[in-house]
Amino acid sequence: MFALFAVSGVFVCLCWHGHILIMCDMIRSSELMKYALTLINKLLQVYGSDILVGYDIGCEFSKTLSNSSLGAVVQEQRIKCIVLAFHGHSHNRGCQVQFLPLYFAGAGKEDFEGCERLFSESNALAPGTRLATQFHRHQAIEQFAVFWSRQKHAESGRSDLVSFAARL
Repeated sequence: MFALFAVSGVFVCLCWHGHILIMCDMIRSSELMKYALTLINKLLQVYGSDILVGYDIGCEFSKTLSNSSLGAVVQEQRIKCIVLAFHGHSHNRGCQVQFLPLYFAGAGKEDFEGCERLFSESNALAPGTRLATQFHRHQAIEQFAVFWSRQKHAESGRSDLVSFAARL
């Protein structure tokens, strides 16, 4: 019976297009740094260098990351952490100047709030998965993720057509 309460949520990583790259269950803990460290390790393995990672506590996480066993690799591979644009306004001015996307070359107009949009959309899953078995919970989340991915793929196609049409 108590196994139902072991999972406290999901931890996700999206690309800037909104596609889900990594998703895992958070087990018997809330959002801890271990999930983000594991995620960075996987991003390094799959994508390599020059990655800009948005995280609502990117300022604190960058300190944890540099002090972790990944610290040397992260510095060598030029992985940078930033604070999400909307979340950054609740941080102090020093943090904002150092960690907001506005001040990072290559961030463009990205707000890095894709995960928040995903969580907002996925809130409708909660009533149906709260007391579901692990299998049925994962099944519902996977169906949602497939739908989300197809929706993002379609939106990517539309925006490419719009920008192409604008150039004509």
